[in-house]
Amino acid sequence: MNTFSVSKISSVVLHVKDTKVSAEFYGKVLGLKKTDEYDGMVWFLIGEGENATPLMLHPSEKPNPVTAGLSVDFSVDDVDALVSAVKSAGIGRVVQEPVDREWGVREAIIEDPDGYQFWCNQPLNG
Repeated sequence: MNTFSVSKISSVVLHVKDTKVSAEFYGKVLGLKKTDEYDGMVWFLIGEGENATPLMLHPSEKPNPVTAGLSVDFSVDDVDALVSAVKSAGIGRVVQEPVDREWGVREAIIEDPDGYQFWCNQPLNG
Protein backbone atom coordinates (compact mmCIF):
# COMPACT_ATOMS: atom_id res chain seq x y z
CA MET A 1 0.00 0.00 0.00
CA ASN A 2 1.26 3.48 -0.89
CA THR A 3 2.01 6.01 1.81
CA PHE A 4 1.12 8.88 -0.52
CA SER A 5 -1.66 9.93 -2.82
CA VAL A 6 -1.80 11.87 -6.07
CA SER A 7 -4.72 14.27 -5.76
CA LYS A 8 -4.71 16.39 -8.92
CA ILE A 9 -2.61 17.83 -11.71
CA SER A 10 -0.91 20.82 -10.09
CA SER A 11 -0.02 22.56 -13.35
CA VAL A 12 0.46 22.15 -17.08
CA VAL A 13 3.62 23.66 -18.59
CA LEU A 14 3.87 24.34 -22.31
CA HIS A 15 7.24 25.20 -23.81
CA VAL A 16 6.50 27.79 -26.48
CA LYS A 17 8.50 29.74 -29.05
CA ASP A 18 6.83 33.13 -28.50
CA THR A 19 5.02 33.66 -25.20
CA LYS A 20 3.33 36.84 -26.48
CA VAL A 21 1.70 35.01 -29.39
CA SER A 22 0.81 32.04 -27.19
CA ALA A 23 -0.56 34.33 -24.47
CA GLU A 24 -2.84 35.94 -27.03
CA PHE A 25 -4.10 32.48 -28.06
CA TYR A 26 -4.78 31.26 -24.52
CA GLY A 27 -5.99 34.60 -23.15
CA LYS A 28 -7.88 36.30 -25.95
CA VAL A 29 -8.93 33.35 -28.13
CA LEU A 30 -9.64 30.71 -25.46
CA GLY A 31 -10.57 33.25 -22.78
CA LEU A 32 -8.38 31.85 -20.01
CA LYS A 33 -7.66 34.16 -17.08
CA LYS A 34 -4.05 35.42 -16.96
CA THR A 35 -2.80 35.34 -13.38
CA ASP A 36 0.88 36.26 -13.59
CA GLU A 37 3.75 37.09 -15.90
CA TYR A 38 7.50 37.45 -15.29
CA ASP A 39 10.87 36.40 -16.73
CA GLY A 40 9.16 35.65 -20.05
CA MET A 41 6.77 33.15 -18.45
CA VAL A 42 2.99 33.64 -18.43
CA TRP A 43 0.43 31.88 -16.21
CA PHE A 44 -3.26 31.26 -16.88
CA LEU A 45 -5.97 29.34 -15.06
CA ILE A 46 -8.06 26.61 -16.64
CA GLY A 47 -11.32 26.52 -14.68
CA GLU A 48 -12.15 28.32 -11.45
CA GLY A 49 -11.80 27.97 -7.70
CA GLU A 50 -9.93 25.20 -5.97
CA ASN A 51 -10.34 22.90 -8.97
CA ALA A 52 -8.59 25.32 -11.36
CA THR A 53 -5.43 24.08 -13.04
CA PRO A 54 -2.60 26.54 -13.73
CA LEU A 55 -1.26 26.62 -17.29
CA MET A 56 2.24 28.08 -17.66
CA LEU A 57 3.74 29.22 -20.93
CA HIS A 58 7.52 28.79 -20.71
CA PRO A 59 9.79 30.27 -23.39
CA SER A 60 11.74 27.72 -25.39
CA GLU A 61 13.85 27.97 -28.53
CA LYS A 62 12.53 24.62 -29.79
CA PRO A 63 9.06 23.66 -28.55
CA ASN A 64 8.44 19.95 -28.93
CA PRO A 65 4.69 19.32 -28.71
CA VAL A 66 3.55 15.76 -28.16
CA THR A 67 1.70 14.59 -31.26
CA ALA A 68 0.94 11.02 -30.19
CA GLY A 69 0.54 9.06 -27.00
CA LEU A 70 -0.91 11.85 -24.84
CA SER A 71 -4.00 13.98 -25.21
CA VAL A 72 -5.34 16.81 -23.11
CA ASP A 73 -9.09 17.43 -23.14
CA PHE A 74 -10.73 20.76 -22.37
CA SER A 75 -14.31 20.71 -21.11
CA VAL A 76 -16.13 23.58 -22.80
CA ASP A 77 -19.71 24.82 -22.80
CA ASP A 78 -19.87 25.56 -26.55
CA VAL A 79 -17.50 23.69 -28.88
CA ASP A 80 -18.84 25.40 -31.99
CA ALA A 81 -18.22 28.88 -30.53
CA LEU A 82 -14.67 27.89 -29.53
CA VAL A 83 -13.92 26.60 -33.04
CA SER A 84 -15.34 29.81 -34.50
CA ALA A 85 -13.13 31.90 -32.18
CA VAL A 86 -9.99 29.98 -33.24
CA LYS A 87 -10.84 30.42 -36.92
CA SER A 88 -11.63 34.14 -36.53
CA ALA A 89 -8.46 34.89 -34.55
CA GLY A 90 -6.07 33.57 -37.18
CA ILE A 91 -3.91 32.17 -34.34
CA GLY A 92 -3.71 28.42 -34.00
CA ARG A 93 -5.90 26.19 -36.12
CA VAL A 94 -8.77 23.76 -36.08
CA VAL A 95 -7.55 20.19 -36.60
CA GLN A 96 -10.98 18.54 -36.38
CA GLU A 97 -14.31 20.28 -36.89
CA PRO A 98 -16.99 19.64 -34.23
CA VAL A 99 -18.59 16.21 -34.40
CA ASP A 100 -21.11 14.46 -32.16
CA ARG A 101 -19.71 11.26 -30.65
CA GLU A 102 -21.70 8.21 -29.58
CA TRP A 103 -20.26 8.43 -26.07
CA GLY A 104 -22.18 11.65 -25.44
CA VAL A 105 -19.94 14.58 -26.34
CA ARG A 106 -19.58 17.09 -29.14
CA GLU A 107 -15.85 17.12 -29.86
CA ALA A 108 -13.38 19.22 -31.81
CA ILE A 109 -9.58 19.33 -31.86
CA ILE A 110 -7.68 22.61 -31.91
CA GLU A 111 -3.97 23.35 -32.16
CA ASP A 112 -2.11 26.26 -30.58
CA PRO A 113 0.60 28.32 -32.39
CA ASP A 114 3.33 25.83 -31.38
CA GLY A 115 1.46 22.70 -32.46
CA TYR A 116 0.05 21.56 -29.10
CA GLN A 117 -3.30 19.88 -29.75
CA PHE A 118 -6.28 19.89 -27.42
CA TRP A 119 -9.48 17.89 -27.62
CA CYS A 120 -12.41 20.13 -26.73
CA ASN A 121 -15.52 18.37 -25.43
CA GLN A 122 -19.04 19.60 -24.78
CA PRO A 123 -21.52 17.21 -23.14
CA LEU A 124 -24.51 16.31 -25.32
CA ASN A 125 -27.31 16.73 -22.83
CA GLY A 126 -30.33 15.45 -24.72
